[in-house]
Amino acid sequence: MRRTRAWTLIDTRIWVLALRAPLYEAGSHLADLGSRSAEIVREALGRDVVLFSPQLIAEIHHVTTSRARPRLPRAMVRDYLRQILGRRNARYRPVSRARLEEALALAAESGIHIWDYLVALPCRERLDRIVTMDPHYRHPHFSGLARVDNPLGLWASEGQPLG
Repeated sequence: MRRTRAWTLIDTRIWVLALRAPLYEAGSHLADLGSRSAEIVREALGRDVVLFSPQLIAEIHHVTTSRARPRLPRAMVRDYLRQILGRRNARYRPVSRARLEEALALAAESGIHIWDYLVALPCRERLDRIVTMDPHYRHPHFSGLARVDNPLGLWASEGQPLG
């Protein structure tokens, strides 16, 4: 039987921009990126099966509550993540020992942070699309897993300025 929904992984920065969207100064570049990110998340949640790994959940929580401003209340982010993970079209994929070993090997080979691998590799068996703005995901290790989409058209890793 053919699947009709894409199995989509939305990377950390898109989630963070979407969550912070209401807090950005209206008319600013960040407000535009946040609004567009929120729309990307809404569309994926309405259309796709959305995938989560433990690392992705940890990064969303950490970045929105601890890094850079505006910081979001921890309880709000916890409740949001619980709500999203409770959706019928959300799938949580734990990190197996084999995936951890693979992440270690690929990170050593490529020089890309292991946490980028730990976001994506647990989902590899059912992964059609990665939505990201992180330039690391252009590496063949990731583009070989699934189609890599950057609907924002801006490549910037977490922590890098957004223009």
